[in-house]
Amino acid sequence: MNNRFFAICFYVVFLTFGLTFFAGCQESVKGPASGADLLTVDFAPGQTLKYSFVSNRTMSINLDPSGKHSKGKKSSEKKVIEKLELVMAYTPVEIDPYGYSVIQAKCESAKVTRRGGSRSDKDAVEFLAGKTFTLKITPAGEIADYTSLTEVVKALGDKAFSSSKRGRIKNPDMIMDFIATQWALWDSAASIKNPLKGIKKGQKWSSKLIAPMPFVKKVARNVDYKLADIASTDTARVAIIESTYSLADSPVDNVPLPYGGSFQMRGMFGFLRGYEIVSLAGAGTQEFDIERGLIISDTQSYQTKVKASIFGLGDGGVEPNIIVDQTIEMKLLE
Repeated sequence: MNNRFFAICFYVVFLTFGLTFFAGCQESVKGPASGADLLTVDFAPGQTLKYSFVSNRTMSINLDPSGKHSKGKKSSEKKVIEKLELVMAYTPVEIDPYGYSVIQAKCESAKVTRRGGSRSDKDAVEFLAGKTFTLKITPAGEIADYTSLTEVVKALGDKAFSSSKRGRIKNPDMIMDFIATQWALWDSAASIKNPLKGIKKGQKWSSKLIAPMPFVKKVARNVDYKLADIASTDTARVAIIESTYSLADSPVDNVPLPYGGSFQMRGMFGFLRGYEIVSLAGAGTQEFDIERGLIISDTQSYQTKVKASIFGLGDGGVEPNIIVDQTIEMKLLE
């Protein structure tokens, strides 16, 4: 048994049974089952891990899919592409292998490109560059305190508005994409139900992740993980974790909306109303370095189908639909 096993054992026992049962744990827990591997999140003192994140979204918006109101006219379909590129650095502030560690995250760069949408001011999420926040995590990678991250999210939300005689107008932004990249960074490891037993090839477990949308709505996806393989190289043993996604019936707990109060949306998504998520499906793959306890790369792709209505039209027989193709990528920058 290695130190990481003892760390997780201590943490789980302390929270579940209390210190009075620790001796019993030492007698009964014998470590991971034969052939199983522990997935833990490890940080070395003074070591900064840097990652790139890319959230890419293509929206196909059809205002009149039935064709009833567009015969002989120009096609009612419109495409909008949004892309968020982040570079984030994570540095341990406090390391406690038997409890909570504190990690400082710093955004080194944030850039949004947008094609096909309405012109607007600088994307609010670009104000993230240079900002820092802290995360308190367990040895299994579960984030235990989102206070600092939530404060940053709210500050970004304030930047999403421009003044107008019509009141508060919210510009297009990709703040929810930023939240999706950070809210469950190590979810693949943190969501394993019995981490002390380790996991074996073919094992499955489940969780829930944020599904950022171009309109204001908190949407989540169910995640089914599977340890597909263990790849060995000269320097590492890498867990290949596959995931599949489906529409969740409730949002992820405690995820904040970046903005509050009443406002109008600028552009196409201010023109539409009554968004109804019809379906969500997709898949992803993650490479997790078992020995170093860190994610090497992660790709999540899914498609969402949405129904909407047109503001002011009422029941006019027009039911716009939106197809959102989304990819979120994370890569370790060595």
